Amino acid sequence: MEDYSCEVLIIGAGPAGLTAGLYCGRANRNTIILQGKEPSALTQAKEISNYPGYWNISGSELLSRFREQLKAYSNVKIMGGDVISLMVGMGANLISTKNANFTADAVIITTGRGHRKEQIKGEEKLIGFGVSYCALCDGPLYKDKTVYLYGWDEEVIEDALVLHQMGCKIKIITKVPMEQLPEQVQEVREKGIEIIDQMEITEIVPTKEGTIQKIVAKSLDPKKEGRVEVFELDCLFILSHLPSNSIFKKAGIELDDKGNIKVNEEQETNIKGIYAAGDVTGGLFQVVFATAEGARAAINANKYIRTKKKE
Repeated sequence: MEDYSCEVLIIGAGPAGLTAGLYCGRANRNTIILQGKEPSALTQAKEISNYPGYWNISGSELLSRFREQLKAYSNVKIMGGDVISLMVGMGANLISTKNANFTADAVIITTGRGHRKEQIKGEEKLIGFGVSYCALCDGPLYKDKTVYLYGWDEEVIEDALVLHQMGCKIKIITKVPMEQLPEQVQEVREKGIEIIDQMEITEIVPTKEGTIQKIVAKSLDPKKEGRVEVFELDCLFILSHLPSNSIFKKAGIELDDKGNIKVNEEQETNIKGIYAAGDVTGGLFQVVFATAEGARAAINANKYIRTKKKE
C-alpha cells in the first residue's frame, strides 16, 4: 500500500471534480484527484449545445479540454483508484483505495450519480442512441419526435411537462396504477399526454444502425397478466434513481431519501471539511451546474484549510 498526503482530495474526475481541481490549483493547494474505473457520465453525451462557449461538442471532448487546462498546475495530480473506505470528521481525513491510503485536510466528493446497472435488456448499448436519463439535457434533440418517459413519481410528471414545452410528442409508461401517481398527473392529462399504467419495460430493441427502435413491455395488471405490448419510439427517458452512495453514508455523511449527498449553500456536507458537488448532490443534472458547484466547493474548501492552518 502506498501512502499519500495532500491538502485537498477530490473524489471523482468529472466536470465538478476537474473544476474543483482547477480552483485548488490556482489557490496553490497540494491536490489529488482520484479517478475511478467508471468513466464520467459526461462521456456518454454525444452532443452538448448548452455549455457556454461551445456548440455541438461531445462530452468526451469537453472533458478532455477540462483535463488539458489542469496540466498548467503541477500541484494537482490525477490518480486512478476507486474509494473503498472513508474515515472523515475525526481530525485528519483518511481515504483508502485498494492500492493506496490518502490523508487530506479537506475532501470534495464529485462522484456523480454512480454507475447504473442495466435493468432493462438492451439498455446499456443504447445509452446516447435513444436511451437517456435526463429529459432536460436531451429533450431538445427530440422536438416533434415520439418519446416515452418511464417512471412513477413526481419527476416523471415534471419531465413530461418540460418535454411537452420543448415540442416533443410525449407518452408516459409507468409500473404503478393510475391512482398511485402524484396528484399533478391531472395537469399532464390536460395536455393530452397519454399515460400507459401498470406496464413494465422488459426490453429495448435497436435498429440495424444501432439506434433505438422500439420497447417491449409486459402488463402488471392482474386482469391482463402476461399481456405483452410493443411501442415504437425515438427516445426512452428512464427516470429511476441511481444506486445510493452507501460508502458515504457509512462514513457518516448525510444523504437525502434519494441517495444524494446533502449539502448547504457552500457545498458543505454535515461534516466539517467535507464537501460535495455535481450530480452526487442531486438537483439539475447539467454540466454548467456541476462546474459551478465544483468551483464553489473548492473555494470553500480552500477557505476552510486557510482557517484551520491560520495562514
